[in-house]
Amino acid sequence: MSGFIGIVSSQLQKSDTTLLDVSTAVIASCCDDYLGAWNSNQADLRFGWLKTCEDTEEEQLPFTIDENLRIVGDVRLDNRMELLKELGARFRGISNATPDSYLILYAYQHWGEDCLQHISGDYAFAIWNEQTSYLFCARDHFGLIPFYYTQSDNWFLFTNFYLSLKDIPGLMSDLDDDVLRDYLRSGVNRSFDQTIYKKIKKLPPAHKLIYKDGTIHISCYWEIPANITPIRYKTTTEYVYHFYRLFEQSIKDRTRTNKVACSLSGGMDSSSITATTKKVLDDTYGDNHMLVSYNIGYRHLVSENEGYFGKLTASHLKIPLKQYIGEDYVKNIAQPMSYWIPEPAAIPNATAESQIVADAAAFSRVYLTGFGGDPLFEFEQHSHDRLISQGYLLQAYRDSLIFYKTFGGFSRMVWQRIKKLMRKAPVAKITMPPWFDPSFFPEDYLPFKPNKDGTSVRSNFAMCGNVYWSSLFETSHPGFTGTRIKIRQPFFSLELFLFILALPPHLLYHKSLLRMAMTPYLPGEVVKRPKTPLFGNPHAQNLKAQEIVDILRKKVSESGDFLTGKINVHGLLTAIGEPGISPASYNSILHILHVLSWRNYPS
Repeated sequence: MSGFIGIVSSQLQKSDTTLLDVSTAVIASCCDDYLGAWNSNQADLRFGWLKTCEDTEEEQLPFTIDENLRIVGDVRLDNRMELLKELGARFRGISNATPDSYLILYAYQHWGEDCLQHISGDYAFAIWNEQTSYLFCARDHFGLIPFYYTQSDNWFLFTNFYLSLKDIPGLMSDLDDDVLRDYLRSGVNRSFDQTIYKKIKKLPPAHKLIYKDGTIHISCYWEIPANITPIRYKTTTEYVYHFYRLFEQSIKDRTRTNKVACSLSGGMDSSSITATTKKVLDDTYGDNHMLVSYNIGYRHLVSENEGYFGKLTASHLKIPLKQYIGEDYVKNIAQPMSYWIPEPAAIPNATAESQIVADAAAFSRVYLTGFGGDPLFEFEQHSHDRLISQGYLLQAYRDSLIFYKTFGGFSRMVWQRIKKLMRKAPVAKITMPPWFDPSFFPEDYLPFKPNKDGTSVRSNFAMCGNVYWSSLFETSHPGFTGTRIKIRQPFFSLELFLFILALPPHLLYHKSLLRMAMTPYLPGEVVKRPKTPLFGNPHAQNLKAQEIVDILRKKVSESGDFLTGKINVHGLLTAIGEPGISPASYNSILHILHVLSWRNYPS
């Protein structure tokens, strides 16, 4: 895990490089295992390293092979062994201890910009060519590592560490209305390429950026393949073996250390990751490792039994479980923020998750979560049409027959197809809460933007197409939170993702494949447990408390001109605390509260 920042220009001035001094100090407050810098009259590159892997030598960036090309980046590779083999045959100096970021520079020297077709993992990086004044940057397929940039008349500045931009004059002075609208309405930045600040942009996932002679060129280097060869084995055992091999490898790639923290909600996804992590650490380190799991439960705000299943799994695996009570943190929702974050994504002191990450950082540099399990195993109906368009007509209908033979519902499917042909399905209308000013929230505004390719925002295709995921990764990165730990997502493995896309739907239904693979490692009660969402939003429930209502009304009343033209303050004050208000409206109020708390944090 690394923090980097750089600035390039046709002729750097001392005032330009001075901009980076304070930014570098911010990075060093989190990533101080190694600090590196290099500069010329055209470029200034800074780097801070937070060690998360035990199997490579010290990562000393900016790194160069030939005193011309130099790389800074935040890089963790999945296909490391393949690259070591292929590049090791062409370059001296490559060994099993070569850091991942170095391998990317070797790959760039060998394949040029096509190196992006040969790497996978979590990364954002910049490669500077001093001779040609050419900057080449890229962000990984799923957007697991952020990449921010801004441009003035004289220079181009880039970083993965959002916090490092706070003290650069003028960058955060003006807010972007579109992103602010998203935060006020849905609580998430739903732009792939724009931050909440007009002058700070984001490089979208699976995109590369080239900067030369004052001009920026951005292009997409990868999309979900149009043609995916279906994988059809004779036995279920073969599917399970193939899946578990990839799943286990994904966790090995993300736990190259003997001290690991895991989220353990009690659901199938986090339980599977925790159990497989335990096996990986046992196989790799024997008894010389530490694995600690973390769980959140609630006393009364919502009905759930995550605590029970978390304890059950931890006991089965013989690992420690630290449990947190959600109400202990949710009660802080109307209190001032305990520290500044670059965007109003949450109120850190009001979430148990923030405390868990901080506590985990006391003993580990790696924290694994189960995010991504739901969409990964959610079959995309367009995959059926895709099979047909590729010429696999019989296979597509054979898959459907196997699915309905296994799970039933064939007659219902036929009737739904007939109804779809007879009439067009009505478009669901999203009702806007009355306190949103229509001049700022036009009638056609959608808080949840559909995927451009028409695929479901909840399916496996959405792991690339739904901006929710890249926004989640951005707001949990150390460069956003300032916490000295890297959160990693084993379900977001490119090889695992492409494997799942090639499978028949009956293996994905209710996560059947995952359940079969984990049967030897988890308690039967967990494996057989159906998907169980929380019955209610604890933050929304908490907003009903009179003490919270009073503070919330005060914050809205004291918002000054900030909400003018965006929110009908009188209507909002009237609605707050009303007994008949809907859960959706409480969620909407919560998002407004996040924005106000963020805006009111002292500069």
